[in-house]
Amino acid sequence: MDPTEQDRTRTTSQNAFSPLGELTSDLFRNALNLIRDEVRMAGVEISQKALRAGKSSTVLTVGGFVLYAGFIFLLLAAALGLSRVIAPGWAFLVVGAAALLIGAILVMLGKRRLSADILPSETIDTAKEDTKWMRDKLT
Repeated sequence: MDPTEQDRTRTTSQNAFSPLGELTSDLFRNALNLIRDEVRMAGVEISQKALRAGKSSTVLTVGGFVLYAGFIFLLLAAALGLSRVIAPGWAFLVVGAAALLIGAILVMLGKRRLSADILPSETIDTAKEDTKWMRDKLT
């Protein structure tokens, strides 16, 4: 076998194994890029949701103050109206207790709703799909 023929044989055998090495290398490089992109996407999604929650909480706060002022006047009117039937002290106590009960229920409902949608659900779903895809490709 002459030297040129040996070089051709060596090059052919290297090319036969090279695509497998390149594919493996590409797979790991793409997996790392995918993970980086998923982390970036999660950060963006969390930022967007936090911004939306901040704006919503500002509107909620202003609305709450206006509602509070109106509610105080309604409670005073209810207590004054009830004071015509029972003693004024008892009338204000009954109206105050009812307001506290309703307020506590509303606070619990609002807290539950506010904390429900804070996780980056789209990113989590995409990451699960990507993980499944990588497992399928590796097996």
